[in-house]
Amino acid sequence: MKKLSMLLLVLVIAVVGCSKGNEQQSQEVKGTIEVPQTIKANEKTSINVLVTQGDKKIENADAVQIQVEKEGYINQEMIDAKHQDNGAYSTDYTFKDDGEYTITAHVTIKGDMKMFTKKVTVGEKK
Repeated sequence: MKKLSMLLLVLVIAVVGCSKGNEQQSQEVKGTIEVPQTIKANEKTSINVLVTQGDKKIENADAVQIQVEKEGYINQEMIDAKHQDNGAYSTDYTFKDDGEYTITAHVTIKGDMKMFTKKVTVGEKK
């Protein structure tokens, strides 16, 4: 009987431990980068990042910075995105040339930094 009780206790602990791990995983910070469908070179474009954790919109990120790199080039410049509301952070950016770009949002919350990327096309696809 003692062995059965110990086995049940171990199983309960394992189930509780697994469920807490799944709950924590669903609470992962996420950043969704939003840009207009059509982007033209030499025009100011709004880049927005929606920062969430589970169903909660994050209003108090330590920092949200945007990095824009044209395909084949390296750009180390970071642009601070300003908090708007409802977990949205934004900045304006002017793409200099037509082409393929990667936008990376660097989101820091409580000292933990996550990166989220989105590929965009500026001008006409060739």
